[in-house]
Amino acid sequence: MSTALNEMTEETLSAISKAQTTGILQSTGIYSYDLSGLVSLIPVVTPFRDIVARTPSPDGNPYAVWRAIMDVTSSQPDPSMGFDFAAPEVQFSEQDFQARYKPTGYAGLVMQDAYDLAKGYADPYAVATFQVLNQVLIADDRKLMGGQSFALARPAAPTLTQSATGGSIGSVTAYVGVAVRTGSGYYYGSGNSRGNSSSTTFASGTTNAIIATVPAVRGAVAYDWFYSANGTTWYYYTTTTVNTVQITATITANQALPSLPDMSTSWRGTANSVPTFNAASDNGSANAADYDGFLASLTGDYNGAGQWVQPGNGTGNPSIWKSLDGAALTLSGGSIAEIQDKLFLPLWQQVKTSPTALMVNAVQAQQIANLILGSTSATTYLNTDSSGRISVTAGGRVGEIVNAPAGGVTVPIEVHTSLPPGTIIARTDRVPFPQANISSVLEYRSLRDTAQFDYGISRIGGTAGGGPRKEFEIRSVGAFLNRAPVAMAVLSNVG
Repeated sequence: MSTALNEMTEETLSAISKAQTTGILQSTGIYSYDLSGLVSLIPVVTPFRDIVARTPSPDGNPYAVWRAIMDVTSSQPDPSMGFDFAAPEVQFSEQDFQARYKPTGYAGLVMQDAYDLAKGYADPYAVATFQVLNQVLIADDRKLMGGQSFALARPAAPTLTQSATGGSIGSVTAYVGVAVRTGSGYYYGSGNSRGNSSSTTFASGTTNAIIATVPAVRGAVAYDWFYSANGTTWYYYTTTTVNTVQITATITANQALPSLPDMSTSWRGTANSVPTFNAASDNGSANAADYDGFLASLTGDYNGAGQWVQPGNGTGNPSIWKSLDGAALTLSGGSIAEIQDKLFLPLWQQVKTSPTALMVNAVQAQQIANLILGSTSATTYLNTDSSGRISVTAGGRVGEIVNAPAGGVTVPIEVHTSLPPGTIIARTDRVPFPQANISSVLEYRSLRDTAQFDYGISRIGGTAGGGPRKEFEIRSVGAFLNRAPVAMAVLSNVG
């Protein structure tokens, strides 16, 4: 027997066996692969990134710094002085503001072997670069909206209301815990606030339930809820985008994440894990690697240096912040009552101007459309094409809302993918104040805007991925500036 035959492998014998069939059948495998082009199924929708001006910094600095003359109109003296008297002096208040520069980005890796094996089909280097850039754009949109370097305040102990029906809780003492998340925590699972808890005891029954509520936490977009049988061992129950939840059962294991749109399935760097409860200290709501994004600039106080800090630890943020505490939007006078009363009216009273746009999640956009178009008082028109009524278009959207307190100005409604459900923002892009000197109210000030960096390669023996390869990063270094929080408003915990 020849050496070649002796060295024949089991794999080779299997291939020969496969070919030895009576006739040529489908199982013989004599067919081609109809391999179509590589497709990408990653939606890249970044409306907030698209509207925020990106400007380069003129020099290097740890902070972007600007100064503002603050509104102290309510502190001015009476201008009437009488004849022969000097007029009283106007009061001024100047405040410095600082926004910390921070880097953001993603890395990519392509092995040379993967490149060689893809010859004639796709360019892995180009595919990797494009897909990393897609994720960078999505991350930019999310961080511009929800990045936050300071911790959220610890929520108060939740109020627990017993119900004799609606659940399966028996005669037990139940402990309910809660912690809150920022926008960055919602999309990346980077952590939540220091937790708080309370308990209630059921004397009898087997169908009990608990309604847990907690005072709204300024800056929180999501509330993580936990259950414990002893107040020591905690299990994750669910996450809501309002400050209330119904607990219907006792649990002895962590529950699955709810189906909230785009919420992270990772927790503190671990994939497919759930939030944790920490009653002793902040549990990651403060992300020191973050710059402070739009929501942080609307909810944080500012310290003496003009840096955003946790509410209650500095000068109060001049923006308007209201909570519906889980209540739904309602229709009144052909408009949305809560938007008129809690956003438009307070803004007009505070700055005598109307916002540029209402920023909503798709959930609230649908709620508004259902309320307005579902009303019998809504004026509708039956538009048909040349086919007549056999091709009538169903449905509709509400694209604008009249700002009644501002005298009838129309305000566009924008759907933003990086704004979690339950939160509505009245954004102002132009402040019509005399000598405002603001070219861009919202701005991403960059020390270095989006750029790709290729790494030098070193050999790593005995490790998959340590061979010839291309490694790179696409990253930016910048800070988010909001020069006029006073002209904006947030409505949170919309049910």
